[in-house]
Amino acid sequence: MQNNYCNFLLNCISFHQLHVRFCTTLQLGQVISEYKENPVELANKITDLRKSVKDGMEKGVIPEGCKDCIYRKTEAEENDKIKRIDLYYWYHCNCGCFYCSYRDVTKGEFSDKVKEGNPVIYKTLKELYKLNQIDKNNLHVNFGGGELGVLKEFPKLIDLFLDNNVMNVWCETSGIRYSKAVEKLLRRGKGGITAAVCSGCKETYKKIKHRDKYNQVMKNLGKYVKAAKKNKEVFNNSDKVVSKFIILNGFNNNYEEIDKWLAESKKYGLTQVEISMEFCWGIQTKAGQKIEDYNYKIFDYVERKAPEMGLKLRKNETSMALMEKGVY
Repeated sequence: MQNNYCNFLLNCISFHQLHVRFCTTLQLGQVISEYKENPVELANKITDLRKSVKDGMEKGVIPEGCKDCIYRKTEAEENDKIKRIDLYYWYHCNCGCFYCSYRDVTKGEFSDKVKEGNPVIYKTLKELYKLNQIDKNNLHVNFGGGELGVLKEFPKLIDLFLDNNVMNVWCETSGIRYSKAVEKLLRRGKGGITAAVCSGCKETYKKIKHRDKYNQVMKNLGKYVKAAKKNKEVFNNSDKVVSKFIILNGFNNNYEEIDKWLAESKKYGLTQVEISMEFCWGIQTKAGQKIEDYNYKIFDYVERKAPEMGLKLRKNETSMALMEKGVY
């Protein structure tokens, strides 16, 4: 049997700043629209194109940008509704991380000002719910890009998903601005957050993030943990507040910083941490180069050290794939 099917194309919608497409940010997929339609028209267009793609797959027709994709399968899932929504359309941030993959867009600018994002997306999602395109019982949402705490429509989006029985919403956040919408997710056991702290002290944090907000971030993570623990029905709900450490050469790639990061995570009540390479910037600037040895050494060190501290460890999947491959 041929690999004619792709569950990303059949079950995923990915919203970016300039367009909406079927696929995730790391694959090509097919662009659906550049937001030129009104929300009703866009929702109908998405619905029609989803059917067209499914019909094409059944006839062996593979979209041009998908022919070399490793995620193609021989069979489609029985349920062809939307099960995953990626919201990566937002670039504005309140943190100035020097390694940010969006610096070409933001020019390194950041602020605490709350701004409008793209309200068309919220209205389009409401229409997709009306058209019964979204699987209410199995929907996973990924929220990334810029900082959700300074995105004006973020609380509305969270309410929309919660009102429609979303299974899980996972958010990437700087953690600088405390979000009542995130707190609501955690209290209901319907989502979680990852904050890339990348440090174990305010001095290192400031060098990396260009903001003197380390203490504020850690206090906010502690508050999120307390909110998560209020939901007694979800096992290990506190695991859904995650501190992430991205290894950055010359800034934090040493065991001393790792030890401080783990100790601080424990101090503020976190139960899970994540270790990651800096792969976005690396892929852009070091394509074809060998993965540095310090990445392997720090991964091994954290894998031993975290359990000793009573912390669960997540190893970033993209980082692990790159490290296994050995090159950027």
